[in-house]
Amino acid sequence: MYKGIYITMSGMLIRENELASVSNNLANMNTTGYKRVSFASRLYPLLSGRPPEPRAIYQDSRTQTYFGTQYIELSQGNLRHTGNPLDLAIQGEGFFVVRVGDRNLYTRAGSFSRDKENYLVTQGGLRVLDENNNPILIEGNKIEIGKDGSIFVDGSQITRLNLLKIDNIFHVGNSFYDGIIAGQATGQILQGWIESSNVNPMNELVQMIQAIRNFDLTQRVTKNFDELAQKAVSEIARL
Repeated sequence: MYKGIYITMSGMLIRENELASVSNNLANMNTTGYKRVSFASRLYPLLSGRPPEPRAIYQDSRTQTYFGTQYIELSQGNLRHTGNPLDLAIQGEGFFVVRVGDRNLYTRAGSFSRDKENYLVTQGGLRVLDENNNPILIEGNKIEIGKDGSIFVDGSQITRLNLLKIDNIFHVGNSFYDGIIAGQATGQILQGWIESSNVNPMNELVQMIQAIRNFDLTQRVTKNFDELAQKAVSEIARL
């Protein structure tokens, strides 16, 4: 019975983590370049690596608990035309590189502007880096950006955006990510466009309802196990 309580309690914890992921996705559904977090869970076998007992009535009877994992879904978000020459969207794979203190982070949020020193920056003022990992200084009027990230100012190429492929990616806040650089990305830059988040609110709401139902079910089962345990203790005490 106590093992049963442990199993159902682990299931409740998993559902709580799932609800947290869904809530975060919904909170960022209008965040430019945000990538939704998917959540998956499955039963963890108590005797890992051993084949199932063919005579068992319930094949998963040796399962001890649940475990869950989160991963970032990198599917393309909807592209929205703005006409702003400093709004950039990535079609396909890749991330822009920005400087945060003494480290680099990665983003798909390409709603850029120029700061008072004419450096290309994010909405939060972080400087965007070129292929040599240098901040991009734009001095001029006519700005054209090619699909390969080449930046032309008044007809002359000044540099090219750094567009990287990132593995083992994880969120570090809003639309910023960190991970392991896996080479140059093959995505194309679209000038005058921005990429919306890839969150589908209807799908998130369905997942939330299912997680709440599963949480309620495991909570009731946990209560039943607890009542049985109390009854067993009472019966033993009478002997």
